[in-house]
Amino acid sequence: MVALSLVVGFYAFGTGFDFFFRFLYVLLLLTGIGFVWAWLNLRGIDLSVTRDANRGLVGSYLAGQVSIVNHTRLPKSWLEVAEATGPSASTSGRGLALVRDQIRSWRIRTYLAKRGVYRSGQVRLISQDPFGLFRLRRDFLDPHPYIVFPTVEPLPNLDARFAGLPSDSRATRHWEQITTEVSSIRSYVEGDSMRRIHWPYTARMGELMVKEFDMGLSAEAWVLLDMDHTAHYGVEIDDVNNTEELSVTVAASIVDRLMDQTMPVGLAANADQEHIFRPDSSPEQRGRLMETLAEVRAHGQRPLQDFIYDVRTHLNQYNTLTVVTPSVETEWVAPLTYLRLQGVEVAVVLVDRSSFGSPTNMNVPLEALSANLIPTYIVRQGDVLNQTLQTPVREIPRSWVGGAALAGVTGDNE
Repeated sequence: MVALSLVVGFYAFGTGFDFFFRFLYVLLLLTGIGFVWAWLNLRGIDLSVTRDANRGLVGSYLAGQVSIVNHTRLPKSWLEVAEATGPSASTSGRGLALVRDQIRSWRIRTYLAKRGVYRSGQVRLISQDPFGLFRLRRDFLDPHPYIVFPTVEPLPNLDARFAGLPSDSRATRHWEQITTEVSSIRSYVEGDSMRRIHWPYTARMGELMVKEFDMGLSAEAWVLLDMDHTAHYGVEIDDVNNTEELSVTVAASIVDRLMDQTMPVGLAANADQEHIFRPDSSPEQRGRLMETLAEVRAHGQRPLQDFIYDVRTHLNQYNTLTVVTPSVETEWVAPLTYLRLQGVEVAVVLVDRSSFGSPTNMNVPLEALSANLIPTYIVRQGDVLNQTLQTPVREIPRSWVGGAALAGVTGDNE
């Protein structure tokens, strides 16, 4: 319309013909009517949003209702309603028309594309004129916060090393733990605590043998999520497919699995605000941990090795600690090895940066962890967690289990 008006104006003033001037007047009149129409459409309107729930999982939908009322005498038409902020921006209504004091309501389904706590979303009312010349908008505050929990993948085959968990196929809840009652003796496998080695049987059998114990209810599990900003990759490139989101998914899935077993679970995360929740098995604890995982971001400034030292004051020999990190450094391996020597069951889940396009790979931390007998799992973009968390990424050669590999990293932590 603007281009057409300029062309007609050029011919009108260039030729002086009345036809072009009349045509120009009509165009300007239609332009003015269109703008006033679109502007008046937004006056005297109230819009509200109610939701059926205040939380949901990534990938699901959150149902609700939009209500709009016209308080003016003028009819309203060519209106459109859309969410302006939140985990998705979806159109809720189109081609609305309202007469005086009319209220219209309709159901909406918001797709929850990204985890987070959305405290002040906006609902946008868009007005158009009949000629399609103008699109004006007015934003309404949605005062109802809602939480989008991270993706949780089922882990029925989670490796027992994470917490002495049995698989779902076992009928009994016989968990491995250090108590005074020895239930059996078996061959050493990667990740077994050195404190469990049965030395008389080891000498007799010619290979490392370890003791299995009946588990007491005092065992507690910790999940430490590394949110140091220097460790993550891809966050600035893609806000969904990056090491931050995959790390949170891994941590949330492990927490969910452990708590399904009524095991007390704690969470530690070195995000922009450090979070440390002591283990608990209550439903309230599950809610606290999942809400924290919904909100944490990889904005932390505290290095992983320092944060492990902070957390270790909360640990004892009846604890398990699972560290989830994409870090390619090795400084944090030493404090983990120290904890393992103190009787804490330690496991590490390495989130592979290279699967998101990073030029670095996980070989350096993997070698350091393997050399210090820490069971390690590698998770890559697109992996099924129930498969990748069944067994460590590699078995430790038995020739390494003489203690020599441990000596190099423990001296600074005694």
